[in-house]
Amino acid sequence: MWAKARQALEELKDLLESGFGRNVSDVMQNMIRELHTLEHQADSQQVAIRRQLFELESQLPPVDVIFLYKIIEWVGEVSDRAERVGSRLQILTAR
Repeated sequence: MWAKARQALEELKDLLESGFGRNVSDVMQNMIRELHTLEHQADSQQVAIRRQLFELESQLPPVDVIFLYKIIEWVGEVSDRAERVGSRLQILTAR
């Protein structure tokens, strides 16, 4: 996910240098859509992982369970931030 966000930022640099040519702008829009799709997939996977962890909670030490939920939350935050990068890039390219 972060790799896609980074790639989108590098494309923005190319956009700025080329004067926002149509081809590069299309590439940026495709990357932004892909970031959105990846973020949606990450959200779905996060729900599935939480469900699996909930089923295993009774077999794990409570502290481990807390940390695992926290890690799941952090991964979700990373994917949300990557999607926000794409949204901001979309705003920048629309101007």
